[in-house]
Amino acid sequence: MATRIPTWLSGLLLPLGLCYGAAMWVRALAFRIGLRRSYAPGVPVICVGNLTVGGTGKTPVVATVVSLLQAMGRRPMILSRGYKSKDGQSDEAMLLEKLTGAPVVVDPDRVDGAVAAIGRGADVLVMDDGFQHLRLRRDLDIVLIDATNPFGGGWCLPAGLLREPVSGLKRAGLVVITRGAQVAPAALAKLERSVRRRTSVPILFAHHAPKEFRSLTGETAPLDSLTAPAVAFCGLGNPDGFFATLEAVGVELAGTTHCADHAHYTPELMAQLEAVAAESGATSLVTTEKDGVKLDPAWFTMPLWQLAIEMQFSGSDATLRDALSAALGVEGEA
Repeated sequence: MATRIPTWLSGLLLPLGLCYGAAMWVRALAFRIGLRRSYAPGVPVICVGNLTVGGTGKTPVVATVVSLLQAMGRRPMILSRGYKSKDGQSDEAMLLEKLTGAPVVVDPDRVDGAVAAIGRGADVLVMDDGFQHLRLRRDLDIVLIDATNPFGGGWCLPAGLLREPVSGLKRAGLVVITRGAQVAPAALAKLERSVRRRTSVPILFAHHAPKEFRSLTGETAPLDSLTAPAVAFCGLGNPDGFFATLEAVGVELAGTTHCADHAHYTPELMAQLEAVAAESGATSLVTTEKDGVKLDPAWFTMPLWQLAIEMQFSGSDATLRDALSAALGVEGEA
C-alpha cells in the first residue's frame, strides 16, 4: 500500500495541514478569478499530475500520452521539474526519454521550461507532475488517483499526503484511477462514487501491467523466467506496489529493500546489497526501470533485472485519445 502517516502524528499536525490546505485553496482561487495570471505558451499543454505526494503511476501515463501525441503526428516535449535532480538530470527525465524518445526539458520553473521547449521545436507540451503548478496555463489536466490510498488520509500536508484539498479535482479534465486491481471491487466502486461527487469529467481505470524483464545492457526475458529466489530493491514513493507486482508474476522474493525516494546509487551501496542478497540465498536482483537508469552494469557481479511496466486502460483508450484531440483543437475519433 501507499505510504501513510500514523494517526497520532496526523492529529498533532492537523492545524498545520488545515493552514496549508487553506493556503492552497486561496492560491487556486486567485488564479481562477484572475488575481494571479497564468502564462499561455502558444501551444497546447497537457498536464499529468495528482492530488497527493508519492507514486501514482505518472511516468507510464506520461509515456502513454506522449506516444499517442506522436501517433497523431505531433512533436511533443516533456516538461519536468527535475525533482531531486543531479547535474540537471533526474531519474524521471532519463526514463521518459528512454521510453518515448521525446526530449525532456528539466526546469523547476515550468514557464521557463515551456519557452525553452518551444524554442527547440515542440508543438505540444506534456507537463509531468504539474497539477499544482498553475502559472503555466494548460489545455488538459489529467489527474491520477491511486486506488490503494486515494486521498492520502484526507488531510493536506503535513497532516496527510494531499498537496491541496480534494476540491481541486474540479480543475481536472480527465481522471485516471490507478492500481484498482490492488483493492477490493467494493472499495473501487466507493472510490469512483466519491470522485463522481466532485467532478463530472470522464473517469478511466488503469493498471500497471508487467511486460517483461530487461537487463541494463538490453537483454530481455519473459515474466516467468525468474524461477530462483531474488532480492528486489527500489527508490519509489510506493515501493509495496512494486514488490506486490513482482510476487504477482511469480517472483520468489528472498528479501526487499526500499531505498530513499529518488535514491542516489553508488557502487558501494550496490555491493552491500549484493552481499545481503547472496546471504539470503538469492541468485539475482530485481529493480524498476526508473531505478535502472541510474545504475551501471559494471557495478554488479550478480544478474540484475528491471521489471518493464506499461500502463493498460480498462476497455478502450478512445476516451483518452478524444481528450487529447480536444486539447489539440482537432476532431476526436468517431
